[in-house]
Amino acid sequence: MYVDQMGDETLEVTQAVGLLQDKIRSAGLRLKESTDFSLFEDTIRATDDRYLMEDFSSKFFDLHGASAFWIGAWDKQGEPVSVQAAKIEDLRDRSLGQHWKQQQRRMFVDPTPEAELGEDHAHDAFFMRGRIVYHGNLWLRKDARGQGLAEALTQLGFLISLLKWSPDYLYGLMASRNAMKGFGLRVGYRRFAPRGTHWITPPEHIRADDWLVYSNRNDLITLARTIAAEGPG
Repeated sequence: MYVDQMGDETLEVTQAVGLLQDKIRSAGLRLKESTDFSLFEDTIRATDDRYLMEDFSSKFFDLHGASAFWIGAWDKQGEPVSVQAAKIEDLRDRSLGQHWKQQQRRMFVDPTPEAELGEDHAHDAFFMRGRIVYHGNLWLRKDARGQGLAEALTQLGFLISLLKWSPDYLYGLMASRNAMKGFGLRVGYRRFAPRGTHWITPPEHIRADDWLVYSNRNDLITLARTIAAEGPG
């Protein structure tokens, strides 16, 4: 873990994580953090959505404890209610935008020749360098929505990433309608760019209107402080 890089903020982040865990468990859910991505794939297959993002698939990446983790939540019957995952890339030698040019092609264009990746990716992505976390594959079962669990679960994933890696940035790609409705702000993102990756011809299962949503390290620390200050409930 990289908690020593945060100094005095570590206790505040840890306190916020505890409060989020209490909120989620009070809804009758059992939480598990894991670095076993074979189990992640099995858990995804047990959900209603069954969508495993390429970013977290063993078909494309060797995911292990030093660079990736996932969190699941289950109800009292042992049925999955939520999943999410995160991984970190060391991009000190290139920007996130440059990284996308290579990675998105590997994941989507090479397996699907009719797809065509553009060049006009989110402007902000070409200025983002360093230790960068991607947070994704977030799913929450329909009957658990509208109770504040999406926010608590996502924030938990953000702050666990902060404790593990103290990243320079944490980002996701979010459907434009959700970003414009304020969902990104509610879950903890603080910066928004009205385009993610640029697709000329996207693969069938990829949205072409996603936004880049992200926070820097200070944003995440501020999020933790806000949660800790608000206290239980």
